[in-house]
Amino acid sequence: MKLVIIGCEYTGTTTLGFRIRDWIHEELGGSVKNVHDHGKFPYSVTHEQEYTPVPSDFTEEEQEQLWALSTRTKETIMRHNVVYHVSGLSTMTGMRDSVMIGLHIEEGIYGELYLGFENRRDFMSNMEDKILSGGTDTVLCHVTARPEVIRRRMEENPHPNGILKDKDVELVLQRFREEFERSRLTRKIELDTSDSTVEETLQDFVNKITPHLTDQDREGMTAKS
Repeated sequence: MKLVIIGCEYTGTTTLGFRIRDWIHEELGGSVKNVHDHGKFPYSVTHEQEYTPVPSDFTEEEQEQLWALSTRTKETIMRHNVVYHVSGLSTMTGMRDSVMIGLHIEEGIYGELYLGFENRRDFMSNMEDKILSGGTDTVLCHVTARPEVIRRRMEENPHPNGILKDKDVELVLQRFREEFERSRLTRKIELDTSDSTVEETLQDFVNKITPHLTDQDREGMTAKS
């Protein structure tokens, strides 16, 4: 399974990504070595076995230093980051399964809105060309939630130096939906976490991903049963 999970910060993309990784191991016999969630500047989640409440391996001081970098430097860092991971997704050398979060869509939305990046439409299109060059089996999963739920989560569990601003919640939710619908990746599913637990959302994911399972996925599921 090749999975790209996108969604506004605080919809639960990271938490869900780690739970889906476990499900792939448990039910498909798959092997997702790492969940790749490195796209929310200034965060760079480490390849730990479990998700931590503060999604970053940088100290608060280091995050502030990242924010202080020039726009050109930030763009270079994020562009190289996305290209590296998209290239890995398109080739999947030595890997059967992959869970990636955000990638080109997250970089494009937040880059334009908060980081001063330009020409993200061309960049996002080029990245999708790379993904599609490796086949059409990548599934794009859009995770969403109601604006009031996002704001409540922001208040209850704030991310230090998080990128999303309260005033922009509706706009960012809209932008992720627009890019989800615009994406040329043809295998798409959508999940709403507003009123669901992680396990309930996982079950919704399982129901919706089933039509998109590859032959390898189904063989793994049969072997596990």
